Amino acid sequence: MMRNRIMTLAALTLHALAGCKSNGMALTERGQLFKINIVHPDAIAPTNDSDVDVVISNRGVNSVHDVLIDVQLPQSLAVDDQRLPAGVNEVHDPETDVYHYTIDRLPPVQDKRIHYRVHARGDEPDGKVVVVAWQKDLPGDKLQAQALVKYSR
Repeated sequence: MMRNRIMTLAALTLHALAGCKSNGMALTERGQLFKINIVHPDAIAPTNDSDVDVVISNRGVNSVHDVLIDVQLPQSLAVDDQRLPAGVNEVHDPETDVYHYTIDRLPPVQDKRIHYRVHARGDEPDGKVVVVAWQKDLPGDKLQAQALVKYSR
């Protein structure tokens, strides 16, 4: 009886985690917990540089392979510098605000942090950072996360 309750609770927890796609978290078909976190300041002042980080995490027991990532930065931000961890490859058209990345292998219980050093462009309005990750084991083959970056006036 107690075992059935534990199994039911575990199944409900897994189901709830699989439904968290809008929060930047999803359960893969192989039982991996895959997360996207966007770390940014509350507001970006026009005279200061700020940091924006996109963290892709694997919280499972197996590696996640062949992840494609698109990061769209708001037009109100200009990128001064970017740092990529080992194993992350980039393709970027300088005329757009979308950065494309590939991660061949994301080992268990590890993160890949893509770091941007940015500043606000003039007096432009607030904007969203949108991150979309594609991987064949994700529900619907993709996971998306968004964060609002405010302009400090």
